[in-house]
Amino acid sequence: MKIGFAVTDITPELGIYLTGYGMPERLANGVHSPLTATAAVMDDGEKSAAVISLDWCVIDWELTCEFRNAIFEASGIEKKNILLSCTHTHSAPHTTLMRTLGRVAADPENKGVEYARKCIPAIVDAVLHAKAAMRETAACFAEGKTDAGVSRRGMDRNGIPRGFIADPDAVCDNNMTAMLFKDVGTMENLGIIVHCGAHNTAMGLDYRISSDWCGVMKNRIGQRWGVPVLFLNGALGDVGPRTNRWVEGKTFHGYGAGGGDGAASAEEVGYRAASDALKLLENMKDFRTDLPLKMNTVTISLPQEIPMTEAEAEEILSKYDDSTENSEEPPADYQMAKVAVETWKKPLEPDFFFEQTVIAFGPVALAPFPFEMFSIFSLRLRKYGNYPYTLLCSNVNGRNAYMPDRGAIAYGGYEVNCRKFIRPYVLKDEAGDLAVSQTLDSLDNMK
Repeated sequence: MKIGFAVTDITPELGIYLTGYGMPERLANGVHSPLTATAAVMDDGEKSAAVISLDWCVIDWELTCEFRNAIFEASGIEKKNILLSCTHTHSAPHTTLMRTLGRVAADPENKGVEYARKCIPAIVDAVLHAKAAMRETAACFAEGKTDAGVSRRGMDRNGIPRGFIADPDAVCDNNMTAMLFKDVGTMENLGIIVHCGAHNTAMGLDYRISSDWCGVMKNRIGQRWGVPVLFLNGALGDVGPRTNRWVEGKTFHGYGAGGGDGAASAEEVGYRAASDALKLLENMKDFRTDLPLKMNTVTISLPQEIPMTEAEAEEILSKYDDSTENSEEPPADYQMAKVAVETWKKPLEPDFFFEQTVIAFGPVALAPFPFEMFSIFSLRLRKYGNYPYTLLCSNVNGRNAYMPDRGAIAYGGYEVNCRKFIRPYVLKDEAGDLAVSQTLDSLDNMK
């Protein structure tokens, strides 16, 4: 197999709205660290694939299709074999067409989407340069534990998830996988891929553009190895950066695992992650050339439902007068009820579908999802996947909010409730389990 890597800069101009946290007044006033598009292109002589990591929070399926069309036209790589992964930094522009109910004032002119489309040439350029840089490769793979992330669903004294508090004893996929690729002839380093999972939110409410802790990690590793570093974020839905920011409320206290307190937190977590990755990379010895490239594209089908009945929605709307619709920021429950009523009047959609292309090379299989996946699903894929490194990747080729497990849904909390504000439908409780089982079937068929 041949592989090539390349990086291009996609840092926006100042003054653009930064996504995350629902703050329409959060306009970028500086740059903490640049945003990049990192591409890896793989080819075995018969088929090729591209994995692109963007220092953005999320992108929609609609924008994904635009990007893949442009990449296909320029490179010839089949659209279904192109994975666009977001590192999930909340210090990047609002690169999504979707609106979160209750936050309609955010980026009202869609400047973030305009910026995203302007980045298409730079992203295509990264793919073309990676393709031109392809060499026959030998690779080594290693896995270990990382302290970059921690479960952020810490509970208060009453058993309710509160305030994105770190809970080091809760379920968390704290595995890190590092991959080093070398030119098989010269053994020159070609590129590095690092996979682990945690929300990329250590910068918190800072007003500066930033690739956050993963940018710090990539930069530190790159300084040591002198090659592009591509980061794939894993199960980040219930995992936050392990910061030393103390948070205290009336019924809870602990170290914050939601947003950190700026550059100090980003560097703290980033250097910790880099240290974990460098330990894996420095001890690599057995490089292999048997890296069969395989891909399998399937349609994942998940059951969904409208989150409230038509009667419940009508009752909520009856509590508001005509002036509500014209207010600057209508109440969230009003917006939800209005969308529910409109949805009930249309033909029902009992299932949600998304395209999933699993890409495998050697002992590694990348399993992408357009959700912020919870850790239990990643751990299950690792256990039952038929590749030594079966890696769940969140926020790939689309954005559809959180994918919590049934236990988390029973407890509730921000991630569970947030699903109702993203789409007119909410996936049923068993959806995550079905997504994993269908992915495992795809892996079995491919193997």
